[in-house]
Amino acid sequence: MTAAILFISVVLAPGTGMGDTAPPGTRVSTPDGTVITKTYESTSKGDAVVIRTHSTILRHKEDAADGSNAFEPAAAATKMFDASVLYALSKMGLSKDHIELWSSEHPTSTLNKLNEMPVKRQQMVADIAMFIRSVNKNLSPKVSWREACALVYYSAKYGVPAELAVGMAKAESHFNPSVESRSGACGVMQVMWKVHSGILRAKGIASKKDHMFDPERGIEAGVMLISRYIGAYGTVQKALNRYYGGISTAYLKKINKNMAMLEDHSGKTGYQAQ
Repeated sequence: MTAAILFISVVLAPGTGMGDTAPPGTRVSTPDGTVITKTYESTSKGDAVVIRTHSTILRHKEDAADGSNAFEPAAAATKMFDASVLYALSKMGLSKDHIELWSSEHPTSTLNKLNEMPVKRQQMVADIAMFIRSVNKNLSPKVSWREACALVYYSAKYGVPAELAVGMAKAESHFNPSVESRSGACGVMQVMWKVHSGILRAKGIASKKDHMFDPERGIEAGVMLISRYIGAYGTVQKALNRYYGGISTAYLKKINKNMAMLEDHSGKTGYQAQ
């Protein structure tokens, strides 16, 4: 019997909000005379607590008309993380500083877009990061968060249900970005480089096989391909058969089971569909 593919609509909302504790304001001077001031505020938006960090850079005006040590505003930045992100990080013994560190280490990472995502997508990233860690404890927190953010971001970009992408990633590699099969399938989504290298180069996703072992490039490649197959074949079932390379009821059932596991995980960890 052909397995039915679940379309699970999961909208996440943390049961317990986690705020950030920070001093009311800090002022730091750099050797070149630049002064950076930071202020913090916490506001509530429904069940979510939003932490806003306001950073104002003041550059020294050496040639002030009155000879005083005046400063002028040069730039300002505001970062917003939903309470679900802070909560999930805290469960791993981390803070938002880790997201900012990983973002600086990987300038093209989707983590750089996390604080700009709508609240519901941030909540989904947080939940999927926790799900990945529960499934594969050998992965580092950084890889788990990079994968979670990429799964949500590229699913939205290519019009694929994020739950389906998560189910595929678990089925294909157990979220391990370093896996290569005997047939040459690579990375989180087990993409066949020798088959798809042309389109991956054309789309700017990967220019060489090694790129498939980057967790985010590998995810984008897989999500892009399943999106194309859904468009070409009309149904998720047929698209998955094409992705798998043949008709396999067992493969469809595995993905269906993985999607149900994600839904169950979301409920147990305090994220409820709305």
